[in-house]
Amino acid sequence: MRDEEFLRNKVPMTKEAIRAISIDKLKLSTAQTLLDIGAGTGSVSIQAAHDFPQLQVTALERNSDGIEIINQNLAQFKLKNVTLIHGSAPEALPNQMFDAIFVGGTGPALQSIMDYAYDHVQPGGAVVLNFILIENAVTAATLMQAAGFVQVEMVEVAVAKWHSLGKGHYFKPNNKTLILSGIKPLTN
Repeated sequence: MRDEEFLRNKVPMTKEAIRAISIDKLKLSTAQTLLDIGAGTGSVSIQAAHDFPQLQVTALERNSDGIEIINQNLAQFKLKNVTLIHGSAPEALPNQMFDAIFVGGTGPALQSIMDYAYDHVQPGGAVVLNFILIENAVTAATLMQAAGFVQVEMVEVAVAKWHSLGKGHYFKPNNKTLILSGIKPLTN
């Protein structure tokens, strides 16, 4: 899905190339459930729900503007397989297991979100987090390894899109994004 297809407001959105990599790392082809913590505009939830119609997505967002734009995007894309929760992590996180968990925003609750993710992702399930701040990404990687995740990997993605400028073109860069991923082992 192209970024331009989404309705936008001032709430942060995971951009197209970052979504593609993050969704790939979530390994959703056989998944039945996905949790999106810090859903923002809902772009990850919506793309995953659209691309994997068997998937039941739960999206958590604390910002009222985010809830409003997610609802508008859900209506625009006519998706019925997304449940939206207005609340903050970890307090509003559902007490259920998920096949995959995506974290787009943690606020100050990184440690408790990582603990929750390990306890609530199925064995063999993927957890993927996106960061723009290096310090937060490094802290999360340390927490992920300490929790017991395997195949912990971090990639830095820098994307610039081609734009017209006068008679020529230039590449307008997006923020670099650090994508952290790990798998809960099948056995402890």
